[in-house]
Amino acid sequence: MFKKVAAFAAVMALSASVAFGAEFTVSNQFPPSHHISKTIHVFADKVAELTGGKYKVNVADSGALYSDAQILEAVQEGLVEVGLVGTYKWGGQVPAADVFDLPFLFADLSSPKKFLDAGANAILDAEFNKKGVKNLFWCDYGFIQMWNNVHPLHSPKDFEGLTMRSYSAGDSITLKALGAAPTLISSAEMYMAIQQGTVKGATTGMPAAVSRKIYEVSKYLTIANYSTAQFSVQANLEWWESLDADTQKAIMEAGKVAEQYLRDAVAASEGAAEKTVREAGLQVNTLTAEERAAMVEATKTVWDAYVARAGEIGQKLVDLAKDPKTFQ
Repeated sequence: MFKKVAAFAAVMALSASVAFGAEFTVSNQFPPSHHISKTIHVFADKVAELTGGKYKVNVADSGALYSDAQILEAVQEGLVEVGLVGTYKWGGQVPAADVFDLPFLFADLSSPKKFLDAGANAILDAEFNKKGVKNLFWCDYGFIQMWNNVHPLHSPKDFEGLTMRSYSAGDSITLKALGAAPTLISSAEMYMAIQQGTVKGATTGMPAAVSRKIYEVSKYLTIANYSTAQFSVQANLEWWESLDADTQKAIMEAGKVAEQYLRDAVAASEGAAEKTVREAGLQVNTLTAEERAAMVEATKTVWDAYVARAGEIGQKLVDLAKDPKTFQ
């Protein structure tokens, strides 16, 4: 059914192209109000500007063309020119892309850009190319933090026996390494799970916690910047290589503008969310350098398992992450 629907969508997109001239479509799973969706529209507008109106970019929000589960295959098969892909979707084909799931990889909001610019982008894009995809630009989602109702979290011993909601398999592995007892619970069910005591804590981002009112059922917030979700806007490689050099340059330049727009939006969103949480009366603690180092040591096995799975490419990314010059 997916291939039939996808083929129909591709035909419709092609028909639109014939009717309206040079254009392409970006398939996006988030609703229009989401900051990543707004970023993709910034990208679309910038492409039109930088190509002098030669290209029009259609943005299909809210999964109107393809769902999160379908988008990677759709881009690879050329059923849509461009799509928003979560890096977690690449784990089966490019295990090295799971680098963003590593705990305590980034210290602050400026770190992901520094990591990518230092060589991670080039390394990963080369791997994506082998699978028929070209990376256009990255989409930061923001940091994951730790919430609970028992006590502040300063060291691994504070996690011992603590039941916590996790958002993914990778998140669960990290929480287990810290000593917690994780349970995979959807974001929609998180509030009720904490309120009813099914779990005593949760991992989620601050803006998400505010939108879902997690601060209403939590007593403690630990700002750990412990994990970050990454998405990227990616193109079908064959389609990309069919474009002339000037158009490619304009699209990549538009991607840089969109990346910066999103980073600014994420920083503003994080700041506003933290203000809301503090005003709600939660006890907030930020990990010190020593506390962070202890948690890094406790989760070392997660990094080792990643390298074992991702091989030489994974090791290159880990070496880059551990190089002090990367984040200067």
